[in-house]
Amino acid sequence: MSNATWWERYEEEVCVVSTASSLSVARALPPTGLIYSARMQGQQMRDSDGVFTQFYEALRLPDYFGWNWNALRDCLTDLHWISAKHFLLTIDDADAVLSESAEEREILFRALNDAVKFWAGKPELPGQEKITFRTVLLCPPDVQEEVLREIKTY
Repeated sequence: MSNATWWERYEEEVCVVSTASSLSVARALPPTGLIYSARMQGQQMRDSDGVFTQFYEALRLPDYFGWNWNALRDCLTDLHWISAKHFLLTIDDADAVLSESAEEREILFRALNDAVKFWAGKPELPGQEKITFRTVLLCPPDVQEEVLREIKTY
Protein backbone atom coordinates (compact mmCIF):
# COMPACT_ATOMS: atom_id res chain seq x y z
CA MET A 1 0.00 0.00 0.00
CA SER A 2 1.50 3.35 -0.98
CA ASN A 3 1.63 6.27 1.44
CA ALA A 4 -1.02 8.09 -0.64
CA THR A 5 -3.34 5.09 -0.25
CA TRP A 6 -2.85 4.89 3.54
CA TRP A 7 -3.26 8.63 3.97
CA GLU A 8 -6.44 8.73 1.84
CA ARG A 9 -7.87 5.51 3.29
CA TYR A 10 -8.43 7.07 6.70
CA GLU A 11 -9.79 10.37 5.46
CA GLU A 12 -13.07 10.23 7.38
CA GLU A 13 -12.26 8.21 10.48
CA VAL A 14 -10.10 8.19 13.56
CA CYS A 15 -7.60 5.31 13.35
CA VAL A 16 -7.03 2.99 16.29
CA VAL A 17 -3.68 1.27 15.92
CA SER A 18 -2.06 -1.37 18.10
CA THR A 19 1.38 -0.57 19.45
CA ALA A 20 2.37 -4.04 18.21
CA SER A 21 1.71 -3.11 14.58
CA SER A 22 4.11 -1.25 12.37
CA LEU A 23 3.73 1.31 9.65
CA SER A 24 6.66 2.87 7.88
CA VAL A 25 7.08 6.61 8.17
CA ALA A 26 6.72 6.90 4.39
CA ARG A 27 3.22 5.42 4.59
CA ALA A 28 2.17 7.51 7.58
CA LEU A 29 2.89 10.79 5.79
CA PRO A 30 0.82 12.48 3.09
CA PRO A 31 2.13 12.11 -0.46
CA THR A 32 3.01 15.83 -0.73
CA GLY A 33 2.75 19.09 1.16
CA LEU A 34 3.64 20.61 4.49
CA ILE A 35 2.61 18.44 7.46
CA TYR A 36 2.15 19.30 11.11
CA SER A 37 2.47 16.29 13.36
CA ALA A 38 1.53 16.40 17.03
CA ARG A 39 2.12 13.53 19.44
CA MET A 40 0.34 13.51 22.77
CA GLN A 41 0.80 11.35 25.84
CA GLY A 42 -2.40 9.55 26.86
CA GLN A 43 -0.97 8.82 30.32
CA GLN A 44 -0.98 12.58 30.94
CA MET A 45 -4.58 12.90 29.74
CA ARG A 46 -6.37 11.17 32.61
CA ASP A 47 -8.53 14.23 33.36
CA SER A 48 -9.82 17.13 31.29
CA ASP A 49 -7.04 19.47 32.45
CA GLY A 50 -4.49 16.96 31.19
CA VAL A 51 -6.33 16.66 27.86
CA PHE A 52 -6.49 20.42 27.39
CA THR A 53 -2.82 20.83 28.36
CA GLN A 54 -1.69 18.16 25.90
CA PHE A 55 -3.70 19.71 23.05
CA TYR A 56 -2.64 23.24 24.01
CA GLU A 57 1.02 22.31 23.92
CA ALA A 58 0.98 19.89 20.99
CA LEU A 59 -1.14 22.07 18.68
CA ARG A 60 0.22 25.37 19.99
CA LEU A 61 -3.35 26.50 20.62
CA PRO A 62 -3.84 30.28 20.67
CA ASP A 63 -3.80 32.20 23.95
CA TYR A 64 -7.54 32.76 23.67
CA PHE A 65 -8.17 28.99 23.98
CA GLY A 66 -10.94 28.68 26.59
CA TRP A 67 -9.79 25.46 28.31
CA ASN A 68 -13.16 23.74 27.84
CA TRP A 69 -14.66 21.17 25.46
CA ASN A 70 -16.36 23.69 23.17
CA ALA A 71 -13.13 25.64 22.81
CA LEU A 72 -11.24 22.45 21.93
CA ARG A 73 -13.85 21.55 19.31
CA ASP A 74 -13.59 25.04 17.82
CA CYS A 75 -9.81 24.88 17.64
CA LEU A 76 -9.80 21.41 16.03
CA THR A 77 -11.93 22.79 13.19
CA ASP A 78 -9.91 25.97 12.72
CA LEU A 79 -6.11 25.53 13.02
CA HIS A 80 -5.43 28.78 11.12
CA TRP A 81 -2.43 29.58 13.37
CA ILE A 82 -0.50 26.60 11.94
CA SER A 83 0.66 27.04 8.35
CA ALA A 84 0.40 23.40 7.29
CA LYS A 85 -1.91 21.66 4.84
CA HIS A 86 -1.82 18.24 6.49
CA PHE A 87 -2.28 17.47 10.18
CA LEU A 88 -1.47 14.21 11.94
CA LEU A 89 -2.45 13.88 15.61
CA THR A 90 -1.18 10.84 17.46
CA ILE A 91 -2.21 9.94 21.00
CA ASP A 92 -0.05 7.34 22.74
CA ASP A 93 -1.71 5.10 25.35
CA ALA A 94 -5.15 6.11 24.10
CA ASP A 95 -6.74 3.58 26.46
CA ALA A 96 -5.56 5.72 29.41
CA VAL A 97 -7.19 8.92 28.12
CA LEU A 98 -9.99 9.96 30.49
CA SER A 99 -10.24 6.32 31.55
CA GLU A 100 -12.06 7.24 34.75
CA SER A 101 -14.63 9.53 33.11
CA ALA A 102 -16.69 7.79 30.44
CA GLU A 103 -18.72 10.97 29.87
CA GLU A 104 -15.69 13.17 29.16
CA ARG A 105 -14.03 10.41 27.14
CA GLU A 106 -17.12 10.32 24.93
CA ILE A 107 -16.94 14.12 24.50
CA LEU A 108 -13.28 13.93 23.45
CA PHE A 109 -13.76 11.00 21.08
CA ARG A 110 -16.77 12.68 19.53
CA ALA A 111 -14.77 15.92 19.10
CA LEU A 112 -11.95 13.99 17.37
CA ASN A 113 -14.40 12.17 15.10
CA ASP A 114 -16.19 15.41 14.27
CA ALA A 115 -12.90 17.18 13.46
CA VAL A 116 -11.79 14.38 11.13
CA LYS A 117 -15.17 14.43 9.35
CA PHE A 118 -15.20 18.26 9.22
CA TRP A 119 -11.86 18.45 7.43
CA ALA A 120 -12.68 15.50 5.15
CA GLY A 121 -15.94 17.17 4.10
CA LYS A 122 -14.49 20.63 3.55
CA PRO A 123 -14.24 21.29 -0.18
CA GLU A 124 -11.00 22.17 -1.89
CA LEU A 125 -11.17 25.82 -2.88
CA PRO A 126 -9.68 27.10 -6.16
CA GLY A 127 -6.05 28.00 -5.70
CA GLN A 128 -5.87 26.39 -2.25
CA GLU A 129 -4.68 22.92 -1.35
CA LYS A 130 -7.20 20.82 0.57
CA ILE A 131 -6.41 20.57 4.27
CA THR A 132 -6.29 17.02 5.62
CA PHE A 133 -6.61 16.03 9.25
CA ARG A 134 -5.81 12.57 10.60
CA THR A 135 -5.99 11.24 14.13
CA VAL A 136 -4.30 8.03 15.29
CA LEU A 137 -5.00 6.48 18.68
CA LEU A 138 -2.21 4.10 19.75
CA CYS A 139 -3.02 1.47 22.34
CA PRO A 140 -1.83 -1.96 23.51
CA PRO A 141 -3.04 -4.90 21.38
CA ASP A 142 -5.22 -6.32 24.16
CA VAL A 143 -7.43 -3.19 24.26
CA GLN A 144 -7.31 -2.16 20.60
CA GLU A 145 -10.72 -3.65 19.78
CA GLU A 146 -12.32 -2.03 22.83
CA VAL A 147 -10.98 1.43 21.94
CA LEU A 148 -11.99 0.90 18.30
CA ARG A 149 -15.56 0.02 19.35
CA GLU A 150 -15.67 3.09 21.57
CA ILE A 151 -14.47 5.52 18.90
CA LYS A 152 -16.85 4.03 16.30
CA THR A 153 -19.79 4.52 18.69
CA TYR A 154 -19.46 8.29 18.59
